[in-house]
Amino acid sequence: MTRSSSFMPKFARFNTVSLGLLTLTLSLAACGSQTPATPSTSTATTTTDPNTVDFGYDGQDHSWTAPDTSLSALALGAGSNTLSYENWTSASNGWGPIEKDQSVGGNAAGDGKPLTLAGKTYAHGFGVHANSSMTFNLGAQCATFTSEIGVDDEVGDRGSVVFQVYGDGSKLYDSGVMTGASATKTLSVSVAGVKELKLVVTDSGNGNTNDHADWATPTLLNCTAGSTPVTPPVTSPAPPSGSVQYSGPIVITKGGTYSGNWESTINKAAVLIQTSEPVTIINSNIRSRGNLISGFNYNLTVLNTRGYALNPNVAGKAAGRAVNAEELLNLDVENSYFEGTTGIYARQFKGNASAGQTIKILRNQFRNTDGRQSDGNGGYLAKWDVVQAVLFNNVQRVPNVEIAWNEIINEPGKSRTEENINFYVSSGTPGSPMRIHDNYIQGAYNLDPVNDSNYPGGGILLGDGLVTDPLNSGFTRVYNNQIVGTTNHGIAIDGGTDNQVYNNRMISSGRLSNGQRIAAANVGVYVWDLNGGSKLATPTFSNNRMADNVIGWTRVAANGTTSNNASWLPDCGLKGTVCSNNQDIGTMTLANEQQEYQSWQAKLSSSNVKIGP
Repeated sequence: MTRSSSFMPKFARFNTVSLGLLTLTLSLAACGSQTPATPSTSTATTTTDPNTVDFGYDGQDHSWTAPDTSLSALALGAGSNTLSYENWTSASNGWGPIEKDQSVGGNAAGDGKPLTLAGKTYAHGFGVHANSSMTFNLGAQCATFTSEIGVDDEVGDRGSVVFQVYGDGSKLYDSGVMTGASATKTLSVSVAGVKELKLVVTDSGNGNTNDHADWATPTLLNCTAGSTPVTPPVTSPAPPSGSVQYSGPIVITKGGTYSGNWESTINKAAVLIQTSEPVTIINSNIRSRGNLISGFNYNLTVLNTRGYALNPNVAGKAAGRAVNAEELLNLDVENSYFEGTTGIYARQFKGNASAGQTIKILRNQFRNTDGRQSDGNGGYLAKWDVVQAVLFNNVQRVPNVEIAWNEIINEPGKSRTEENINFYVSSGTPGSPMRIHDNYIQGAYNLDPVNDSNYPGGGILLGDGLVTDPLNSGFTRVYNNQIVGTTNHGIAIDGGTDNQVYNNRMISSGRLSNGQRIAAANVGVYVWDLNGGSKLATPTFSNNRMADNVIGWTRVAANGTTSNNASWLPDCGLKGTVCSNNQDIGTMTLANEQQEYQSWQAKLSSSNVKIGP
């Protein structure tokens, strides 16, 4: 069962509105004070441009070193690569931060002008101030480095610098002294076999007043697509020892504990439960072209089990669900592994909450939740079903729900999920909200993440759908989760009552693991009364909270420039909804994503938590 057509307006509207989301662009900043001081005697004191600012300096140390959030190995593609699209492994500047794709300007972030040498402007490059240094990890992938160099026109005929290029510590190029009156030079040096490229600008030994230098159109030529980009590893549990011998499907008609290896080679469940008596499946292996485990009105526990979806080989059919629970009495899935499925689906809770029946999804591993439709011949169509790793549908007023310590990882080209965790017209209770905590979620992609900018999927979505009774949507607590690279959003609230999102980390570089941009990358968090629940006579969008989250959400434009979009909060303040103390930590890289995965591993170790079988 897929989600209803009522979802479609959300998809269309959000992708339209996302183009206008408030964007906070944290560019690499410029250098220099525009307050005149004693002029240096090392350069001319007149200028050919009467509008040129006199960039005199005060003799104090205003040097700058790149923050850790800028550090990354290069993500080089085959052929030519514009170096200003990439990140350095280290950088420093003589006065204020280095600028990308503009001159170094004054002393504030992003206050430079277009890079201009001898009246010619350049779209790409670095604006630096002597003394400066930038180091890049080429990984011996490129043949040649080229750039046009000179003192930016913003200082007129003043300034006095020397450009130098180093490869693995050896000097490859020296421009000699250049001033604002010098003609632009074009350098071209071999970097064949070079692992570390270092670009240096010195003050030529006479002080750094007006030393605004440009590396214009810096380009790496004849590169091979390399393996230097870092990405969180997608680790899967080791397969069971020996060769698994699968039997055919099983139909369970009586309560009890079951262990086995079951397989369905047709579009039917490998394990079909036809009893309301408690059933436990433990230490099992399941694979299927249909659902792995399915049934109605059941009380199910799944422990230490591995499940694998097979291509349905029916045109237009998506893979089966890991666990399909319709009108369930109780569901407990722990320490299991699911690969290539369409996730855990829970529709309508019919259990006895006072007797302790509820839903628990704990310490599991999900790999490549995949809604792609089969082409009937072992491949896939360019069509998909809307699926999630965990989807609640009309699961209302259920206490003691917990989704925690799960690891959910998707890879582009091997998956197609919307939100990884979604609550559609579902709720906990005011006295016992649903708890979604300490999960690690990485990746949510459309079929063509490099080129297709239309995609609504993300990490966690709360309050989906419209209800008329406020008790039927919301009452969740989402905290201590780590969300990485989930494209459209990290965590979002678009409906419901008393949804609280706090103390989460949301990180995205806006790139795939090979360094290519994600076209639909959008926003870290958003709060939006999508369906107008706040306007009802009894509001069903109210008293939500988005607070104390750490967010670094970077978007990469088609031309390679980056911007940050941590949050979009149009409906904070509406009907008691509060948003506060969300921290934007700036530009993210693939290295930051890798660090987040390492942090997750350390968290598991320090908390003594084992995930998966």
